Order: sequence, then C-alpha cells, then structure tokens
Amino acid sequence: MGEIRPGADFGGELLSATVKRLVLDRIVGGHYRPGERIVEFKLAKELGLSQSPVREGLRELAAVGIVTIHPRRGARVRLPSAKELADVSLVRAEVDALAARLAAERIPDSTLDALEGLVADMSARLDDGDFSGVTDADVRFHHLIAEASENHALQRAFDQLAPFARTFITLTLPGVDVRGIVAEHVPILAALRARDPERAAAAARAHQLSVSDLLQAHHPTALGAPADD
Repeated sequence: MGEIRPGADFGGELLSATVKRLVLDRIVGGHYRPGERIVEFKLAKELGLSQSPVREGLRELAAVGIVTIHPRRGARVRLPSAKELADVSLVRAEVDALAARLAAERIPDSTLDALEGLVADMSARLDDGDFSGVTDADVRFHHLIAEASENHALQRAFDQLAPFARTFITLTLPGVDVRGIVAEHVPILAALRARDPERAAAAARAHQLSVSDLLQAHHPTALGAPADD
C-alpha cells in the first residue's frame, strides 16, 4: 500500500481505521508473523502519518486480540489461545445463525447472486493455492449476509469478531484440507435462496462450528507447541 496522506479522502474512514485495516491485511497476508514486533514510528514514517493514528489503529487491533501492546516494547502480533478461539467461535456461530435467519426473508436476489459468485471464487482460489484469497472471499460472503440482516447491532458484532478468526485461519491452516469447510457455504446459500430462515440459520451455525473444530484441532497447543501470550 502506498503512502497515506494526512487529509486524504477515504470515503469518510478515519486514518486510524485505515491503519487498522492495513495492518490486519498485512498480518493476514503473512507480512507480519506471530510474535513479530510492529514498530509504531517506522510504520508512521512509511505511511506518511503522525504516530497518533498509527497508535490508535494498533490499540483497536489490541482490543480485538489481534496484537498485544506492552509499555516500552510496542505492539506484537499475537496468536490467540485455543480457549479464546473456542469462545469466539461459539459466539460467531450464533451471530452468523441469527444473520442468516434474519436475512433469509429479505435478502435481495442481487446479493444472492453475489454470494454464489463468492462460493465459486472460494473454490477457484483454493484450486490455485491462494489461501488468503479464499479467506477474503469467505469474509465477504458472511459479511454480505450480515448486511442483508438489516440489523446494525448484529453487523457491529460481526465486524468485531470476524478479524480474530480470519487472522488465525490464514496463519495456521494453509496446509490443511479445507475443501469440506468451503463446501459448507453451498447449503447456506441454498437455504437463503429458498427463503427458509430456520434452515439458513442451522446451516450457518453448523458451518461456524465446523470451522471452530478445525481451528482447535490445528492450534499449535494441540500439536504440542505453546501458544503465544
């Protein structure tokens, strides 16, 4: 990403939010690895910003558990514990189920077509070995359903939870067979096309619980390695 100019137009997005998005994208893309330090003043200089929006963006990532911030040591990318992932996955399963239930009877046909395109995109990117692209399409798929729920509180909850698992998925699962997980988007879409709230909710919940099982099975502690603080 190029220089972020103070006062630049980001469609109303705060500079701190732009920094947050940039750092998250870099973590997901492997530019920053677990345990790696993110040097505030260096990032500010790179982006052409003061340290204030960079500091605030990192604090926002710390608030959702993506980085840790220590006095005098700055920010580091963190690996969530298996317990944290289990807790977030359980809440996310219910958020996604409610989103699907609410969306089923009001989702526009154009959004259904977009979801179908994203399912195809996930499969194509998986075939190409583009794991980051798979997760990008996955996040967009579930975000569109949350938007279609027309429930702003639910959308805020989704936006708070989605980066947490996405970061861990991208850092730990590229070598794992996730074709079954990707295929689980199909029954979600089918239930939404059928305008069946309960079937959509059940499919969305089952999908997130499958993701939870996969995350915990492949967590470093499950494989004998300690988790980061």
